[in-house]
Amino acid sequence: MVDEKMGVPKKLEELLDELVEGIRNAKTEEEVELLKKKAEIVEDLIETYEGDKDLEKIPAIMDKVGDMIEDILQPLKELLNELYSPERVQAMGRSVAEFYKNLAEAGMDKEAALELTKEYMDAINPGKKLMEMFGGFMKMGNHGGWMDFHGPRKPENGEE
Repeated sequence: MVDEKMGVPKKLEELLDELVEGIRNAKTEEEVELLKKKAEIVEDLIETYEGDKDLEKIPAIMDKVGDMIEDILQPLKELLNELYSPERVQAMGRSVAEFYKNLAEAGMDKEAALELTKEYMDAINPGKKLMEMFGGFMKMGNHGGWMDFHGPRKPENGEE
């Protein structure tokens, strides 16, 4: 039997009430401590039950949020397809090769030229920049980002 108001099994609520009453009527300190421990166990059971009820809500939430996520992801997919079209990838490859070639012809050490070319390739990769920005946006808020629901936070000691 489940208490309709609380969503908690009626027997657990009744047991908790009995334990509280037992604590009030206890005659010794040991009896009070034992009953308190039992009450804590019952409270943990109730919390666990309530937590399981929250898990049951996830599919309903996902149904509501699913369309919204699709509305966000579809344009993102289209943008990434555009950014990584064969023509753009070829142009980016030629640009990177030209950059390395110019560094090597200028007499730069091959290792240093390769390292700078890698940095250049990262810098001109629009999809990577977009994903980094999107990842930064997702980290904002409760995960220590620069913005949270209360507005921007100020840098702390040594932060930029």
